[in-house]
Amino acid sequence: MQFTNYLLIYKIVCCVLVTGVLSCGNATDKQVNNSKNTTTTTTNTSAEYITTASGKKIPKAENGITVVSETGWTADQMTFHQDYCQQMMASLEGYDVSKFCTCFLEKIQYYYQPIHFKEAYTDQQKWNQNCLQDAAL
Repeated sequence: MQFTNYLLIYKIVCCVLVTGVLSCGNATDKQVNNSKNTTTTTTNTSAEYITTASGKKIPKAENGITVVSETGWTADQMTFHQDYCQQMMASLEGYDVSKFCTCFLEKIQYYYQPIHFKEAYTDQQKWNQNCLQDAAL
């Protein structure tokens, strides 16, 4: 990984630490009770996905974090965060930033509220790496 990539990640981590927004909401339980539904993590043959109570197959997150929304973010939230992510990653050379942001947001939308985008970026290093690989030019 290039020095500029490490510098970018360092800047993001510092920004998160300085602003004091480290309420990542990780949970070790395999169930989350929402006012609308209950999501249960089930074991699949593929360790990369989980199946929610409604039968929806979504990517499996790191660190034991649980699903907070089976439907993901609204279209408006996704548009806002796509733009925000692309602005944040604009200086990243050698990558299709739009492709990275789309890849990453499509995964985190089930586990993080939109306000916790920076925490997701810090927490989900495997998704960061996978999405960067997919977005490499």
